[in-house]
Amino acid sequence: MEQDNDVEPLTMKNYRPLLVVIIILLLVIIWLLIKPPVPLLPKAPIQLDRPPMERLQKQRIITGIVTRYKNNPHLDINALELKTEKAGSITIDFRPHTAAWVTRIGTIGELVTVTYGLNPSDEVVGYQLIAIKNNRTGISQTLGDLPPPPDVPNQQTEKFKLEKPVLITDQYGGIVALRKNNLLFHFKPGLVDDIAHLIKESDIFHLVAVRRQDDQGFININHDKVYIVLSITIDNKTFLVR
Repeated sequence: MEQDNDVEPLTMKNYRPLLVVIIILLLVIIWLLIKPPVPLLPKAPIQLDRPPMERLQKQRIITGIVTRYKNNPHLDINALELKTEKAGSITIDFRPHTAAWVTRIGTIGELVTVTYGLNPSDEVVGYQLIAIKNNRTGISQTLGDLPPPPDVPNQQTEKFKLEKPVLITDQYGGIVALRKNNLLFHFKPGLVDDIAHLIKESDIFHLVAVRRQDDQGFININHDKVYIVLSITIDNKTFLVR
């Protein structure tokens, strides 16, 4: 009996460290469950309309005489050429829907002061017009204050049948418009690339389009009536292109 009593206390003593570890772990788990969560730091507000500082630093102001205007592949005016004393002749791009305001202020032969900035893109680095002022009249315009045109004019659709129209292409050969007499049918860039081969091989086209109103600020160099194409039918197959 004495031998049994001696063994029992020894066995319980060996389990004591394990019991202590288990109790500590339970206490840690309980503390983790009941402790208050750590508050997250609020995210900084996103300023979508604030231009990058780098872009602001690249703005320039220059004075020169307007010598001519240039157009894009859609035949809309989108650039002016200035003759300056410091930089010679330079070309400055602007959005086509601002052409009416730019050409009204900077008529050919007038001395103007322009604010412009670098306009880097995937393919070319050029100048982008920010503001223009006529030095003689004092009239000025900041282009960013002008409203953008609607993506599709809110007008009634019209149907057309074209036979052997002129294909208008960009510098890469992509089709950007069809022209017949004084009507120009405008395709949004890239939207007819998949059917370009069908257009080039066909002579007859059925179009559904809406008229682009003259008061939207665009200026077509030929003063054509411009239509935005919504769909084109070739050989009884209709393709939505807007």
